[in-house]
Amino acid sequence: MAYAWELESRGIPASAFRLGELNRETEYVLRTLNLETPPLLESVSAGDPVAVVDTNNPKELPDGMDRAVVHSIVDHHKLSGLITREPLEVDMRALCSTGSILYARAKAAGRTPPPHVAGLMLSCILSDSLVFRSPTTTALDRQFAEELALISGLEMQKHGDAMLDAKADIGHLSAKELIMMDSKVYTIGGLNMRISVLETTRPGAALAKRAALQDAMRQTAQEQGLDEVLLFVVDVLDESATFVSSSTRSAEMVGRAWGSAVGRSGTAKLPGVLSRKKQIVPALEAAADVAAERAEPAGSRRVQPAQMPRAAV
Repeated sequence: MAYAWELESRGIPASAFRLGELNRETEYVLRTLNLETPPLLESVSAGDPVAVVDTNNPKELPDGMDRAVVHSIVDHHKLSGLITREPLEVDMRALCSTGSILYARAKAAGRTPPPHVAGLMLSCILSDSLVFRSPTTTALDRQFAEELALISGLEMQKHGDAMLDAKADIGHLSAKELIMMDSKVYTIGGLNMRISVLETTRPGAALAKRAALQDAMRQTAQEQGLDEVLLFVVDVLDESATFVSSSTRSAEMVGRAWGSAVGRSGTAKLPGVLSRKKQIVPALEAAADVAAERAEPAGSRRVQPAQMPRAAV
């Protein structure tokens, strides 16, 4: 929605769409800012002009993206394999939130976002940073959040705490809905896996559904043709995560990544783990790389070529 405002400000017609169901946190933000829920976009047609925001992972985008014309990408995630038909505008930065990137773009262009757009940008930063608890948070994210709070008229700490409280309201959700609420698909160590994160100030409510969650994880893996589904329940206040395992293999993966044994209940406490992007995925990838190196026969290991001296010019 914030990027649609930017594009319209540049004279480019744009409409915002959502790619899935909203969680209670997003519903709270839209309600607070008196904004309507964007329509759901399930597919695009050949030649449709599309702007991609806050992802560049084809697995997270609508059907038909390979036939669409991608106009631009604004994102804070690593490159994930999206292939476009034509050259495009790309703005990817190592900031905590795409909200920060959008505000930086507005400032650079001399545009001040209206209060409701500033509120959206601020909410993005507060959500992605877990109100500045996440290790992905940068000084620039904090600075931009303070500026956006002034423009939007929102009290930053109060708004952030209310967002976290809204996100923790999960009583109405089924086990499968909890798994899919904040979930992304990755290929790690040759395995296709869905890594789900549930950020909450009340982790006990989620962990009380452990058995149902484990059943839903196995069912989801089977239905979607995945090798594994991993769930991390992040305790925002304690700044830790509890891993919920649904298989021996996933338990072994987490054991290698963090050196934490998964108990009989199928859970493991991971102190200091808050971010999927900066902590969970990199740790799993590093552990998979180490396991692959150990499994590779010594005689088959690739010898690194000697570095050739540079020619004098």
